[in-house]
Order: sequence, then structure tokens, then C-alpha cells
Amino acid sequence: MKYTYFSSIKSGKYLIRSQFWYNRRSCCFLSQSTPLWCVMSRPIGKLDKLEWWWVNKQYELESHSHFLDTSDKLASSHYDEMWFPKNNHEGHEYIPREQWITHNNFWGCYDNILSRDLITNPFNLLGYAGGLGSQKMMLEMKNKTPNIQPQPDIVQQLKKRKNIVVYKEDIEHLAYNVFAGNGRPESVDDTINILNNIIRFQKLMPKILDSYGIPYEMFSLDTGSYSKTFDLDKELPRNSSDTIFTRNIWNQNVKQQVSDYMKNYG
Repeated sequence: MKYTYFSSIKSGKYLIRSQFWYNRRSCCFLSQSTPLWCVMSRPIGKLDKLEWWWVNKQYELESHSHFLDTSDKLASSHYDEMWFPKNNHEGHEYIPREQWITHNNFWGCYDNILSRDLITNPFNLLGYAGGLGSQKMMLEMKNKTPNIQPQPDIVQQLKKRKNIVVYKEDIEHLAYNVFAGNGRPESVDDTINILNNIIRFQKLMPKILDSYGIPYEMFSLDTGSYSKTFDLDKELPRNSSDTIFTRNIWNQNVKQQVSDYMKNYG
């Protein structure tokens, strides 16, 4: 069975990729902001072959591949989805997305994407290739006005997969992940806006899939069984990536911000 993982930001995409790496399964991560690009992996013996695909500013589809031993990288912040094995203009191994654009020529790797056991951020395949869960994206989805033309058979292809819509039941834990998150805005109001959009997007995703006639199952990030839902032989602990994308703090400011949010949310 092949899976698509529909989620907001802060919704376990790194962990599910690690679960599939751990079980020697192939993956595709589609970008969750502009421009449109992807990184795919496939086990080759003891290694994984990683492939990055993007469109350059001359509208040409390009790719780069790299072999990596992922066995000791299942909870490494260095090898997150934005890792790229070539230095960018600042000398860092980080996606050089300022050199890439969103263009329909990207679909030259469409069949390669669909061959993977796991696809995360699959709303891109329906043409919604912008800021994942942003107000702009949600409006485009409600109006069915994608910002890039999808492949004409994508809905039928998605119907052949097991589509999983993930959500957080524990809103307090979600609030902590956002308030303590790496790269969160300095403004508390801006951070609250991100958190509210995540919650709105969680509620919107099933409605959008219903509108396309795409079947799906719901999966709780707090109580769902990864091994049962994704047919995995072995399972990493649910908290194995908890500190990768947060500053691992529970100081008075964050505690108070979460408490204040929960009072208003409740």
C-alpha cells in the first residue's frame, strides 16, 4: 500500500519520514512553501538514494542525487527535510530555494513522486503550492483555484492510495510546539495567528478531500498507532523527534503564553 500524508505545519512530517526510513520504505517530501520542489528517498541496500527535484529560473527541471546512510539519522536535526548535500550561497547545506521557481515543468518528475510509499504535503499535487495552511492557501482551496495547474489524472491517482489526514487532539501540546518552536515570530500575535491557522487547516483538510471525492482516514498524532495505520513492522517512539523543532524550553514566558492561549481557546 502507498500512503499520502495530509497535514498542516507542526504535524509530524519529520517523524513519519523517520518511521518510513526505519522500515526501509521510500518517501517523498514536497515543499510546504514556495517555490515548489521535492526531496525523494529510496532504500538501496544499506543506504538510501536521495533525489532533489526543482525548476530553475530558466524553467528547466533539474535534479541532484546523493547516497546516505540514514540508520543513525532518524532523530538528527541536521538531516531535516531542508537538508541539501551541496553548500548554498551562504556556505550551508541548506535548500538553495532562492535559485528555484514554481513552474509546471516540475511535473516532469510526477511519476517518480507517485512511485513512493509515502508522500507528505500532497496538496501540492492538487496545485496548491504555496504556504502550507496559510490563509491564502485555504482560500484558494475553498474556491478551487490552485496556483499551479495539476496533472489531469492526479485525483484518480490519489484515490488509489491510502490517504491519511493527521491532526492534533492535544491542543495544549500543539500550542507549546508553536510557542517554543524554532524560528517562531517574535510577535505573540503573529505566533497565535500561526497556531489558529493550523487548527483551521486541520478542520478544512477533510472537507477539501471530500470535495474532490478522495477517500481518507483520520489519524491522531497523540493517540494513533503508526504501526497499524501505516503497516509498519517496527515503530519509533512518538516523542523521538520532539526536541528537534523546538528550543526545548518551558520557561515562564512560554508557559504563560500557552496558558493564556488555552484560556482563550477553551
